[in-house]
Amino acid sequence: MVNILEYTIGVAAEDLGKYCPGGYHPIHLHDTLQNDRYEILHKLGFGAFSTVWLARDNLKQRNVTIKVVTADKSDETSRELSVLQALKDRGDPDHPGHKHVSHLLESFHIEGPNGRHLCAVLDLLGPTTSSVADRCPNYRLEGNLARSVSRQLLLAVDYLHSVGVAHGDIHMGNVQFCLPDLKPASPESIIQHLGPPQVGKIARRDGRPLEPGIPEYLVEPTEFSPKIYPRLREIKLIDLGESFFFAQPPTQISTPMSHHPPELVFQRVLSKAVDIWNLGSTTYELVTGRTPFEADFDDKDLIPQFQKVIGGIPEQWIHDALASGVLKNPPSNSSADYFLPLEEEIRRSYFDGYESKTLQLDEAELETLGQYLRKLLVVDPDQRASTRELLNDPWVSREEPN
Repeated sequence: MVNILEYTIGVAAEDLGKYCPGGYHPIHLHDTLQNDRYEILHKLGFGAFSTVWLARDNLKQRNVTIKVVTADKSDETSRELSVLQALKDRGDPDHPGHKHVSHLLESFHIEGPNGRHLCAVLDLLGPTTSSVADRCPNYRLEGNLARSVSRQLLLAVDYLHSVGVAHGDIHMGNVQFCLPDLKPASPESIIQHLGPPQVGKIARRDGRPLEPGIPEYLVEPTEFSPKIYPRLREIKLIDLGESFFFAQPPTQISTPMSHHPPELVFQRVLSKAVDIWNLGSTTYELVTGRTPFEADFDDKDLIPQFQKVIGGIPEQWIHDALASGVLKNPPSNSSADYFLPLEEEIRRSYFDGYESKTLQLDEAELETLGQYLRKLLVVDPDQRASTRELLNDPWVSREEPN
């Protein structure tokens, strides 16, 4: 195991300690993959189980995203690869949600000092909705754009569900804007647009050589220029790492704690309905700039918030959770002290403390939003609306004005 205290690292990037057997594959700028077909140009990001790179496809003269998975998660039977392949094989390209999901272009494996790694080649996309919102007035998307994005997200989930797949991890960090003009751009244009990669040389403090499997330097993930924000309109849902087939639901999913659906909190059976819940919580955040529920260390803190904001927690769920040990004590209401019923929360989150000239949505539109969210943020997953039922809801059926 790598002790990162023994090293100096020059940039903010992924955990150096995961460059070990079973971990990340060391990649450097201008490395080539798949018999020189793909050349690494820039760093797009990283996650717990992968690093993500912008690469040039020299065969088709286009730019793509390559996700290089840690060796310990690169089994060919991995759930994510199976789902991506199923979408490629069975998905209907004429479905209106098809264009709002990131698709697998190719996959292959590479051997390295830390093991055998799956590489997934995907569409090249722009910034996440969360990173854009962080730089917008009031730290949230413009109202009409948020409404449009929520419709596109619903179409994306309807498409996934039509193939028998649940995403399992919908939140603003997994929703990216499209940048179609960058796909054919030359490598020189890419660097001009994104800026040169920022690298941080890695060195041992004792002066000894680096261990095998550690790169010579780390690359800081790029940030897209705010100058492109006015052109951002279309989105894709990304990262199927927590996705699953309806017939094979997992017992756990890893998603931000504040987005945990009640069935995950209570450790009940999971289903495609987790996507409906997270569509609701993400739509709320797109519009207001905050999540409808908040928990940092213990998702049991969400239970009294569910009750106060939307109601409907079955008493039997509480009894069963106490009897099984899921709950050690009856939930404390202290974590919900400052919460209000859903419709009041929406108005407070949207209006309070903001200048009226920066607000695009009015009371009537927020009421429409509240009625929509009441169909998604339902404690009992069996009672949540389906994507089919939601497509005609007034909140999403109205197109964004030009």
